[in-house]
Amino acid sequence: MKVTVSTDWLAQHINDPKLRILDASWYLPTENRDGHAEYNTQHIAGAQFFDIDKISDTSSDLPHMAPTAAAFETAVRAMGISNDSTIIIYDGAGLFSAARVWWMFRAMGHDDVYVLDGGLPEWINKKLSTQSQSSQPDAGNFSASFDATNVVDETQVLDTTAQVIDARPPARFRGETVEPRAGLRSGHIPNSTNVFFKAVLTPDNHLKSVDELRDVFQGKNIDLTKPIITSCGSGVTAAVLALALARLDVTEQALYDGSWAQWGADKNLPIQTG
Repeated sequence: MKVTVSTDWLAQHINDPKLRILDASWYLPTENRDGHAEYNTQHIAGAQFFDIDKISDTSSDLPHMAPTAAAFETAVRAMGISNDSTIIIYDGAGLFSAARVWWMFRAMGHDDVYVLDGGLPEWINKKLSTQSQSSQPDAGNFSASFDATNVVDETQVLDTTAQVIDARPPARFRGETVEPRAGLRSGHIPNSTNVFFKAVLTPDNHLKSVDELRDVFQGKNIDLTKPIITSCGSGVTAAVLALALARLDVTEQALYDGSWAQWGADKNLPIQTG
């Protein structure tokens, strides 16, 4: 499945009237970066800012859980997005949080959505068009159709027979380091497998080729013909794995939205270390 576009492709199609560009930059609190502030300083010409924290389930005490279909509709219509829009999503890290917004659009029933390989860093390095001012587009008429099979909760994970893949760094997976969010236990979901999200990316933050991705997952004994659940710290890098699996045409996959922010906080849920 095609899940990414190149910076050259976007430069060639940037004036397509049906094209919508979203800056989905988001960073871990420990990185001391503000995605919205950076957007206001410099972004790809014509891009709207997609705030992962605000366009979320605000009734949940967990970070940036997926919003309702109605809330998602309202937010993206204000960005000028309709059901016939081709959506390109990027971030300031190269390929990181953009995958989360890609996953959200897919879960809301929109397939014409892609991540920009290399993201804003590559765009800037190529001296392509950027701006600091934001524009207000005409409202779109996007209609969401939420597919619940794209997401699972902690009860479903606890009872699952699917393969659970954790995208966090290996030391966090093994429980050797303190979690960046206060109050969380260290370790991982029992019987889960660690595939660090950076393993599916090239050094310049492009998604690896089909053959390379297949080697990554099979090297971790993941059976790509059987159901898979992706997880991470708070549902962001799990979407990077979801993007990689989609490139491999893996359709039986779901994302554990609560991820370790939920599992690690609930002392009634089992954990493993090592």
